[in-house]
Amino acid sequence: MSPWEPHALLRLLRGRGPKPLGAFVVPGARFTEGLSPEERKEVEAICPPRRLSRGEAVFRQGDEAESLFILVEGRVRLFLETPKGERTLALLGPGDLFGESFLTPRPRQGVTAQVQSPGAVVCPISRAQFLALCRQVPEAALRLCAVLAERVAYLSEELAGVALPAPVRVGRLLLSLARRFGVPEGDGGLRLDLGLTQEELGSLCGVSRVSVAYALRRFREAGALKREGAGYLVYPARLEGVLEDLAP
Repeated sequence: MSPWEPHALLRLLRGRGPKPLGAFVVPGARFTEGLSPEERKEVEAICPPRRLSRGEAVFRQGDEAESLFILVEGRVRLFLETPKGERTLALLGPGDLFGESFLTPRPRQGVTAQVQSPGAVVCPISRAQFLALCRQVPEAALRLCAVLAERVAYLSEELAGVALPAPVRVGRLLLSLARRFGVPEGDGGLRLDLGLTQEELGSLCGVSRVSVAYALRRFREAGALKREGAGYLVYPARLEGVLEDLAP
């Protein structure tokens, strides 16, 4: 088993490997999915968590970047604060990492990270702790590089998607969000209750609110989407079929 798999990580932090440094070692994005509830509690004891409420900021754009954060529970929205308002860039879930700018020469947060769910738990790792860890266990730095490489690959894919029709971009976003955050329903649908406005959906995939409204209407007419209160019921198989027909 790799020394950076979740259970091996816990052995390291318990003191059965190299001496712990008082910080939570990050093996990669979403590693917490492999931990049992008991192991998650042990991780929280090793890496003291911060418990936050809806709307509370983990950090704000322009703040000094002092730590890398692991999102253990809840959802966090990353957004830019601009003269024209907020621009949502990403929605993060349990196991995701954010705040990587803490390793830059003059670290400042380029975005604001705000809790989007009723509550959230984050575990911070300071710059000093992480650098000390990298000196002792170089694989930690390699794993962070792998995570950052995945981010770059994702952004490259999203950049290539700019040429796609707006409905396709909206549909791809809905599929991604539904598969990550959706709750299965008996009829094959995924219930998506994220409280995102059409403007925020547009910001996430780079299209206007009007284009989002048009795309959502087309998906509803095709039976791939239903409006459910403040959320949506997404039917992935049907939506994929619609997107195949829309793709150039």
